Amino acid sequence: NVRSGAAEEENREGEGGGIVHAVIELGVTEDQVKDAQKALQGIAPEGVIRGPVIYKEGTIALISSFVKADGELSKQVLGIGKAPMLDGQRAAVSIQLTKQGAKILWESFKTPTPDMSISFEMTLSGYREPKRAIIEADFDQIYEHKSFQVGVAATVLAAEIKTAFDDMVKSGAIKVTQIGSDQNLEKIMETAYNKILDMMFQPSGGTGTPSLGSLAGLTGSGSQPSVLDRATTMLNTARTDARTENTRIRRENQAEMDRVAAERRRQDSVAGRDTTNRRPDTRYATRTPTSDPTPGRTSGTPDPSTNPNLQQEQTVPSFAIALSYEMKRVRQRGKFRIDLNKYTTDNITLRFDKNFGNIKCEQCFRQVNLDDALFKQRELVAFVDGANATDFGSYINFVTLTMKKKHQSGAVTNDEVRIDRNNFNKEGNNFKLLYGWKGDDDRTKWLDYEYKAKWSFFGGHTVETEWAKNDAGAIALAPPLLRKTITIEADPDVVAESNIRAIDVKFFYKIGNEEQVKSTTLKKDELSKTVDIILPKNVNEFEYEVNWTLRGNKRMSSGKQKTNSSVLFVDELPEQG
Repeated sequence: NVRSGAAEEENREGEGGGIVHAVIELGVTEDQVKDAQKALQGIAPEGVIRGPVIYKEGTIALISSFVKADGELSKQVLGIGKAPMLDGQRAAVSIQLTKQGAKILWESFKTPTPDMSISFEMTLSGYREPKRAIIEADFDQIYEHKSFQVGVAATVLAAEIKTAFDDMVKSGAIKVTQIGSDQNLEKIMETAYNKILDMMFQPSGGTGTPSLGSLAGLTGSGSQPSVLDRATTMLNTARTDARTENTRIRRENQAEMDRVAAERRRQDSVAGRDTTNRRPDTRYATRTPTSDPTPGRTSGTPDPSTNPNLQQEQTVPSFAIALSYEMKRVRQRGKFRIDLNKYTTDNITLRFDKNFGNIKCEQCFRQVNLDDALFKQRELVAFVDGANATDFGSYINFVTLTMKKKHQSGAVTNDEVRIDRNNFNKEGNNFKLLYGWKGDDDRTKWLDYEYKAKWSFFGGHTVETEWAKNDAGAIALAPPLLRKTITIEADPDVVAESNIRAIDVKFFYKIGNEEQVKSTTLKKDELSKTVDIILPKNVNEFEYEVNWTLRGNKRMSSGKQKTNSSVLFVDELPEQG
């Protein structure tokens, strides 16, 4: 409530607003599993569903319509967060609304389909079958593109990268040579883009998605728009392009249907002249077929010219690709060339949307006066970054989160939560800390608190952060060690010419002071692999050793080498002597 001044008009409404807090859970019902099993039986009668395919990563976005300055409703991306990865895992998205936005959304939620939707973009990892195509890229030209002149630390959206790559295909900086005509060019281009993207960029902040607490820090400066503004702009641009293309498709489809209708009328007219005692109102009645004057076709065979060839309309997108990247500090040089005529590792992105629907939950919607002392306690939500969910329990023992709140009265509230492999899945990656009201008359300062995290990794190594100040209602925990994916490639022609039978690759890296070793083997029928290692957040350099087994059990070794590249080509033997 806001009181008006002596010289001001009477206030009939106080200041207001709203908060939307949504918890999204990824899950499959038993009925959905039964439907999938039934569909599988129609394809493969002996097929059995063994379990789900685990996503590599994913992004969720909260989308709604809001009034612009000119009064027009515009689709906007309101919040971006990390999507849940596992069945039963949850993710929270929270946004703050103005008074007008809260009123519009409040009334919208009274309808069966409110103006609030969740969009998912999920990534799956796998192998691409061999394609008869060659990818060539000139990195010197690629780095000169205007989209990549923003600097190393700047955030670039995945959709912006794709648009830039499309431009460079037209200019010749990126070349895709297709051998033959039986390949799906769209999939080949997707593979090419993914390979180049992995070499030039890394996920922003180690995850590819800004945490909910850091979105406010990505608002841009000066003439630079924020991440959410850019995602919204790309969403609206994509929707406009799709609608324009659909208008053209509908126009051409209508012309095709008019042509078919005219052809059918012409054929009916010809058939009418050859039919005796024909009545206009009985042309659809049952009658004895007559001989067709057209050679090679019976009267019961449809004429191909009367079958319309209609184009499929594009789906109007509801979500811009909002996965964010940062350019790697070490730039690629020269030209890159890879032959896809082998099994190659790749990622595919799947998008699906869900409207909130008709929510029949009176307790889910509350109208409160913030001056009510009943609400003077605060719950903080803590969660482990979803991109590291698969790593949790494989190299992390546990993390302890400690919260400290200094009240205005001088009292101190401490709270602590321990997250390990067992309660990570049990609690759905949703942990809570709590502090109350102890003489905190300054409502703004009451929101301030401090927290620190202590990470325990395998091997007895621990990392403890400093006390950090925060006022957000959510704490995103990201481990100080991150996973680095390394792609190993070998040219099948070079392997055959060099009489190489097997290639053993070892990776050496440290967690604390303990050296870790990982190894993998490439054979002639599998010359492309990926290996995950763990490195400190700001470290990219690691060591590796390549050992070749040649015909006649002859062996050669590269010795330990250092690199920071995420792609290793291991088909070149070291020079002898």
